[in-house]
Amino acid sequence: MTAGTTTMDAPGLRANAQVWTGRIMSGLFVAFMLMDMSMKLMRMPQVEDYGRQLGLPAGSGFGIGVGELFITALYLYPRTSVLGAVLVAAFMGGTVAVHWTHGDPLFSHVLFGVYLALLAWGGLWLREPRLRALLPMGTAEFRRK
Repeated sequence: MTAGTTTMDAPGLRANAQVWTGRIMSGLFVAFMLMDMSMKLMRMPQVEDYGRQLGLPAGSGFGIGVGELFITALYLYPRTSVLGAVLVAAFMGGTVAVHWTHGDPLFSHVLFGVYLALLAWGGLWLREPRLRALLPMGTAEFRRK
């Protein structure tokens, strides 16, 4: 090794792995949202049939897909990602309520929106240092309090 060569220390490696884990989590969230919104925006008959079973108005799938598109775009844009994550949590709260009132299975249907919101927030928290400073969960500062 020459004097000009540097190596990443353990904290640097940890930070890099943390950011990449956050990107992967956010990518999984966005991939699911893209699949879900594309089915709704294409007005697939399966979406309309399931919406009717849930008690949603006819044709509401397209509007929900537009809302998902808007929220996902906010989540992806760095300057509005926190607002997007807040709206994701609110939107997923609505899905929990709809599935709960319909009497769907708890872990597979009712809580699926919670899983997605946690994936979105977790990914954002891991890849955004300003958010970690604001919400220091799991860090030394959090453990001291």
